[in-house]
Amino acid sequence: MYRHRTPRLIARGFTLVELLVVIAIIGVLVALLLPAVQAARESARRSQCTNNIRQLGIASQNFHDVNGKFAVGVQIAGTVTNGTQNLLSAYRTPGFGPNWLVLTLPYIEQSGLYQQNGPSIDNYLPSTGTDLSWRRLATTSLKAARCPSDNYGSNPANTFSLNSSTFNTFWARGNYGGNGGPGWLNFTVQGNSKDGTETGTGSGYAGGIFGVNYGCRMSEITDGTSNTVLINELRVGINQGDRRGVWAMGLGGSSLTGANAIVGQDCLFPNDNTEKSDDIEDCTALRATIGKPTVGMGDMRMGCSFDNTPNNWPNWQAQARSLHPGGVIACFADCSTRFITNNIATTVWYVVQSRNDGQANPDF
Repeated sequence: MYRHRTPRLIARGFTLVELLVVIAIIGVLVALLLPAVQAARESARRSQCTNNIRQLGIASQNFHDVNGKFAVGVQIAGTVTNGTQNLLSAYRTPGFGPNWLVLTLPYIEQSGLYQQNGPSIDNYLPSTGTDLSWRRLATTSLKAARCPSDNYGSNPANTFSLNSSTFNTFWARGNYGGNGGPGWLNFTVQGNSKDGTETGTGSGYAGGIFGVNYGCRMSEITDGTSNTVLINELRVGINQGDRRGVWAMGLGGSSLTGANAIVGQDCLFPNDNTEKSDDIEDCTALRATIGKPTVGMGDMRMGCSFDNTPNNWPNWQAQARSLHPGGVIACFADCSTRFITNNIATTVWYVVQSRNDGQANPDF
């Protein structure tokens, strides 16, 4: 009698070669997909950053509507003279006061923070500058002041440490700098015959929007609001000892840009990484902390001058910077925003940073 036998099914797995091929294919697909994912994420971050800087521009416009002028770049009490060597030093006496962003807080839905510190903010300039208690608010991290593309600055823990500060040791980060114009920031004092316009050595540099005890009026933007940068993007410093990118500190590189488009100098275009492209204090100490003789070269890509000795330039000069590939975002005085590439000509960069150079605005 014939008996039918059911064929035995033999289980068969992947061979090693097949498994390696599958892994290789998956690796290729991931490698192809990852740049697209990163690009999409950067696009979203850039959109958020653009919105942030535009909102700060609108807030600055609202401040102007109420007060008849833009907020001052930084308040400094006492006798303030154009060209003073240590005018913008973090260690000067009397100490520096509130900056443009502190004064604009009520216009970016931060009235509570402003009111908590209102008396010390309002009384700083008429006084001798000895009341620095307004600095307590600078520990507050403001999401509206940070660009999400700047990974270091997006972490609230990465504050700047100013050891000599009486009321505040740790300063929260920020990524937006008021435009102090293409001239040296220590020549932008209110009361200058050309308020906010650098008139020292190399005179002829035009003015910006913000200065020392100075915020310009719309009528002073003779080149046109759509042709003049109001706020530049800034990059946060490379570690806690780097004062660049600090929202409440009205110094060059912290919340102001200036002397960042001078032909023939060392600060020529956005994200310039030449050796002395930012004149910030304590650069020598900064170099020592990272074990590099220079900060401009290598992976840091942020140049700074050697130190704040009497023959150097403490916080007079700072370039617009960002971690967006290829350039920076800028908000113009009409609150429009543009992405400005790193390869913009220095002569063009100069024109858009100055409010009253009288030159035709080039198409860029």
